[in-house]
Amino acid sequence: MKDDSHSPVATSHNPLPAIIVGTRTGAIMSCNQDAVTLFKTDLIGIEVGRFLTSPSGSIAVFLEAVMHFGRYIDTALEFACSDGMPLRVHIYGTHVGTSDVMLSFLDLNAQNRREYLAEQDAHQRAGLMQWQNIYGFFREVEAQNQLILEAAGEGIYGINAEGKATFVNRAAQEMLGWNAEDLIGRELHSIIHHHHLDGGQFPAHECPIYDSFRRDKTVRVEDDAFWRKDGKPILVEYVSTPIYDHGVLAGAVVIFRDVTERKENEKKLRHALAEVETLQVQLEQENDYLLTEIRNVQSHAGIIGQSAAVRNLNIQIDLVADTKTNVLITGAAGTGKSLAVSAIHEASSGRKRPLVQVNCSDTTSQALEAEIFGYRRGAFRGAVRDTVGKLALANNGTLCLDDVSELPKAFQAKLIAVIKEGHFKRLGDDIHTRVDLRIISTTTRNLAAEVQAGRFRQDLFFELNVFAIHCDSLKDRPDDIPLLAKHFLDRASRRLRLPPARLSKANIEALSQYDWPGNVRELENVIERAAILAQGRKLQFEFQSGPAQSVDLEAQILSTSDLKRLERENLIRCLIRSHGRVSGPSGAARLLELAPTTVYSKITALAVTEADWKLEGAKADQ
Repeated sequence: MKDDSHSPVATSHNPLPAIIVGTRTGAIMSCNQDAVTLFKTDLIGIEVGRFLTSPSGSIAVFLEAVMHFGRYIDTALEFACSDGMPLRVHIYGTHVGTSDVMLSFLDLNAQNRREYLAEQDAHQRAGLMQWQNIYGFFREVEAQNQLILEAAGEGIYGINAEGKATFVNRAAQEMLGWNAEDLIGRELHSIIHHHHLDGGQFPAHECPIYDSFRRDKTVRVEDDAFWRKDGKPILVEYVSTPIYDHGVLAGAVVIFRDVTERKENEKKLRHALAEVETLQVQLEQENDYLLTEIRNVQSHAGIIGQSAAVRNLNIQIDLVADTKTNVLITGAAGTGKSLAVSAIHEASSGRKRPLVQVNCSDTTSQALEAEIFGYRRGAFRGAVRDTVGKLALANNGTLCLDDVSELPKAFQAKLIAVIKEGHFKRLGDDIHTRVDLRIISTTTRNLAAEVQAGRFRQDLFFELNVFAIHCDSLKDRPDDIPLLAKHFLDRASRRLRLPPARLSKANIEALSQYDWPGNVRELENVIERAAILAQGRKLQFEFQSGPAQSVDLEAQILSTSDLKRLERENLIRCLIRSHGRVSGPSGAARLLELAPTTVYSKITALAVTEADWKLEGAKADQ
């Protein structure tokens, strides 16, 4: 027989038949004489599966369990010796060395052959004598398996058919805080298994351990609690296996492990992951908003101008910026209301928080409610994930309501409730969320007149119009036109990488004589268009109605055919100016402020051909 030095634990020291199996090959590397006697053949070099009568994969599962847990016990595996005779064994696995497993076999047939005639007589007696005989059986089993029981890291204890403890190993004593002397001979369920973890009573007839030997089956439980001597619970996983002596139920062996720390860590991890997921979703949505939010370079460039109107605007911004007062900014389209909003926010203490903008026009009350309040997943059709509303994004910051006069009447009441109460609920949520923010509103309309007409709530008007700021039209501040024109020209040249261009005195006079119905926005567009066309040469401006000319739109009515004709002529002029190019910095799409695909569509729809713009261009050159 080959020496068993492959393992640090010699099989010859094991009181049971024992073999050492290499998990990589499944071959028997070492064995003791008891194992040779049990299997009736020399075992060295033979695969352990050769003696297995259970399904072929079951031994691999058992070996994996031993490698994972360090020690493992199985009573279901079936073996036969070399002559084919079946063996009744319990198998104990212990991980030894690097990748080897020691298997010890408890031969139940051998136990049945032992001298217990005197004890069989005692089993028929009642009372104390019967208990002593059964207890003696367990003591003998414990003595034979002492090395395994005491070396095991799991808690192991035995109970008889009455549920009374017969042995308790050292690991079980340490986990439960009881000494073996405290438990031996006592009914264990009432001592360590009497309550559920939630405090509810745990009747003995419902105990899975009792059920295991009453129904002759092995029971595995992964989520239960045992109670220590100090009254504290420990979370446990356990396996209960019934034990029989000469065909008579003797009790059960319970192997358990303390998984309290692991379960608590798993619970903490689940909570942490849930919190991280919630924060990640909120952060992603906030980042998505910040990336798409319209906060152009003007929000950091300051307000350009030196007129009395601009100086007064700067004073008002300084007064209100570092307060939480709601502000209403009025003025015609293109007068710089959004720039004033950004300037107020950037000068406030909440400038590190986002400036969250909401466009109130051309939307429904339901859409606004979802956008501003946010919603929980499943709140309505299409709500596939939790979404943070713009109120939450703007918390401790600034919420800008652009075109506030267009707010749907149904939504106005909900907004006033948020302002007054300081909290809101997401759609589909029952939890109130506190919110602390400043609201800046902009409008091109006379909001007081909207209140008189019944289209705007008076209480909401008073809440939003705590501090009013008016942005004057560009025609009322001609002193600012040269400064604004130079600012827009320099910026357009840098952004579009155009050759440097200069404003002449004639340019300034032309700009100053125009009425600017589109205000500062129109001035910026005119300057950018002129810079593209000039390509570093002399600047020439194109005005919608010509310098110093105002158009009486109410007096001039154009038919559909007139509008189509004017659009076609304008498109041809753009193509002439761009030399037929549609896209690019100096293309027709840039001049028209449209997407190139839209311009191509208009060329087709208006039947503009290359001959049209070349012919008109030749006429202009003559």
